Amino acid sequence: MADLGTPRYVRFTNFKRSGAAVSTPVWFAPFGDGWVFSSAPDAGKVKRLRNNPAVEITASDVRGRVSPGTPVFGGTARIVEAGAAADAERALAKRYGWQWSLLRASEKLRGLVGIKAEPTYIEVTLGEVARTEGQ
Repeated sequence: MADLGTPRYVRFTNFKRSGAAVSTPVWFAPFGDGWVFSSAPDAGKVKRLRNNPAVEITASDVRGRVSPGTPVFGGTARIVEAGAAADAERALAKRYGWQWSLLRASEKLRGLVGIKAEPTYIEVTLGEVARTEGQ
């Protein structure tokens, strides 16, 4: 497994059809031979992923800022099959504990008012370091 270290967040980058990069900070957890995070099913990153599985991941802060010299890993991503969603949920709950439980509770409340409550889980398999940030 690629060594991201132990940051609280990673900057997930995927690409529009035009090739333009779009980055978002996300929570993540080890999952099988890669990493997993969750997203709203109608989020842009999920839509972009359906067109292009190429991604980049790098350790970041909560706002997606990356320190100079931080490695940026290339990789591929895919939507986790429904049968493995419970495993992805457990991986994130284990890593983030009560904070994850609070997030999921707020998602369920939104579901009560008609906003999609169930997340989509995205698994990322990282390759080699593509470059280092800011260098």
